[in-house]
Amino acid sequence: MKKNMVSDHLSVSGTATSSHLTPPSALERVSGHTGTGAALTLLGALSGNPLAVLLPVLSNSLASARQGKRVEEALREIDTTLKEHSEVLHNLTDSQYKLVNEAILALLHTTSLEKIQYLRRAVRNSLALADVLPQEAVILSRVIRDISADEASFLIKNFHFERVQLWPLDHKDDKDKVLAVSPESPDGLVVSGLISLGLLSGAGPIVEDMGRYTYSS
Repeated sequence: MKKNMVSDHLSVSGTATSSHLTPPSALERVSGHTGTGAALTLLGALSGNPLAVLLPVLSNSLASARQGKRVEEALREIDTTLKEHSEVLHNLTDSQYKLVNEAILALLHTTSLEKIQYLRRAVRNSLALADVLPQEAVILSRVIRDISADEASFLIKNFHFERVQLWPLDHKDDKDKVLAVSPESPDGLVVSGLISLGLLSGAGPIVEDMGRYTYSS
């Protein structure tokens, strides 16, 4: 479930006109969480750049403009997705609501374009997880928030392996089932990150699996 959430998972409040308000977008309706609402309001006020108030110098950089554009585009696409699933949106469980909100909050603090894409998929996938349990939602939310784009890519690419080890394969190892990663390589850092996230855990208890890792279920 964790793998699927990561791999396959804009307006702010309307301005008053005469006696009525502009109807809220689908994104606003699902993002009633206080933190999400505040972040979205700030996003609109600052043209997609939450850093502008605290760091005026950074806000004038080209990187800041690019980031604002990426976030605004992603939020608009999420809003479209939510509109396409209006019936599901109306019947969201508390756990689904948490997952969608956490993905949107994570997006607002993400500079990686690749992770932004993963977060958009996470929102879409959350709409199909009507049976997700509250504790599962807590764990998935933590993964959605903290996982890096490189870690998510590694997880998706190598999920078919039964074991991961941080030393070379020997003649007894099945290369189709065991993935060998050098601890000094970039993938070694990724494996360490997945271990800290709880997505890789000790394979044990047999001797052959000592020091090896397997993907958490």
